[in-house]
Amino acid sequence: MGTVGGDLCQRPRCWYYRQGFGLLATRDGKPLVPDGENKYHAIFGGGPAYFVSPSSLGPALVALGAKVKLVSAKGSREVAVAKFFVAPRDENTREIALLPNEILTEIVVPAGAGRSATYEVRQKEALDWPLATASVVLHMRGNTVAAAKVVLGHVAPTPWEAPEAEKALLGKTITAESAEEAGKAAVSGAQPLSQNAYKVQLAKIAVKRALLEAVKVRA
Repeated sequence: MGTVGGDLCQRPRCWYYRQGFGLLATRDGKPLVPDGENKYHAIFGGGPAYFVSPSSLGPALVALGAKVKLVSAKGSREVAVAKFFVAPRDENTREIALLPNEILTEIVVPAGAGRSATYEVRQKEALDWPLATASVVLHMRGNTVAAAKVVLGHVAPTPWEAPEAEKALLGKTITAESAEEAGKAAVSGAQPLSQNAYKVQLAKIAVKRALLEAVKVRA
């Protein structure tokens, strides 16, 4: 059985990393992912790290503005979940902000976060990792969106915030049409690799369905 902290701290599932080629998946200084087997890798970030963050809870906690409490013998500190995940620029950088002498002991979620939902796209319904996810938080003024947070998962080395989608939602009523437009905006900066362009469509649909779920609108 996994734990919430374990979900946030788990190491990447990238097969190159698991086979000993490092977080940046290189051989003799050359990145292996762009020209290799990359169907489950990132469509955002543009390298040098191409793995996707494996955390299922990370996108939702980023969208909610949550923080984690990290404790060591020297004391404790709080870090926003959005800054807990790191896209390594070299092999000396980890993919999370946890120091070697620290443990994650607590997650703090602000009260009154607004309407929220997460939608995951999986290849199969059980015992499978998501191919793409979207977590959304909406603050409504009547029937229109006053503020929004849209965070994609399993498409980048960190939970990927989508400010273009957030801007597209401001002042809008959530309908199937406006949710679809937000999905398109969310993936406007995607840079798919040779085998994972399908993730662009999955992320787009995940955003749309998460938004409709947040306000309980049928597609």
